[in-house]
Amino acid sequence: PLMTAYARMSQHQAVGTSSAAVAGVGLSGMASFGSAGAVDLLASAALASTAMLTARFGARFTGKFNPVQLQRAFAAFQLAVAPMVPLKGVLVRRSKQSPGDGVGGGGGGGGGSEAAAPPPSSTALSPERQRELLQLAAVGAAAGFASGMFGIGGGVVITPALCLLTDMPHTCVLGTTLASMVPPSLVSAATHAQMGNVVAAAVAPLVAGSAIGAFATAQLALQMPEEPLQWGFALFLVAMGGHKLYSLRGRV
Repeated sequence: PLMTAYARMSQHQAVGTSSAAVAGVGLSGMASFGSAGAVDLLASAALASTAMLTARFGARFTGKFNPVQLQRAFAAFQLAVAPMVPLKGVLVRRSKQSPGDGVGGGGGGGGGSEAAAPPPSSTALSPERQRELLQLAAVGAAAGFASGMFGIGGGVVITPALCLLTDMPHTCVLGTTLASMVPPSLVSAATHAQMGNVVAAAVAPLVAGSAIGAFATAQLALQMPEEPLQWGFALFLVAMGGHKLYSLRGRV
């Protein structure tokens, strides 16, 4: 949205150019969260493996929408997924308040203010872990398509899905999301470049600035309690989606 509003790019150019920036954000954020052990590499690999396959289709699908339709669809999607992250937090807190809840506790996954808990790492995968990875592979397919279509890296799909499907702390959710974004965003950027949707002059400064910002904010997130992070993510999505829908009112 910022590139269409302030950089005077078309929606298709903004989607293609931002795909390149997403790779820089993913690498920088992965390094920052990874320094605290807050990246589940196996989960990110499951997400990225299918996302790479569908990112190209999403990028080519942008041509079937006019710019207004594309922006409106993205805004509606942001509003739809916004409540999912804090909703998981509410459910986890309620389960902790009920006595005798020792069945699904795992590693205390929804933990409150831990900066980062190491992701589950086992060489022999349990059936539950295998099922979880298969679910994440399906999420990755949807996220890859969204990454290619909207130029968003798929984070607005992956972050809520990881919160709902796993017991990861929110910092690990963020680190794993960023790690999984890198391969599909590179595929998406390459596809958009072939279609002429990447503004080459904007790529280097955009990637550099985004990477620096991602590293710094990841370090800040590692020091914050979990609940404010969840609500902050949700409110950001609501603000961005609501503003975009309001700005598109009356347009076809």
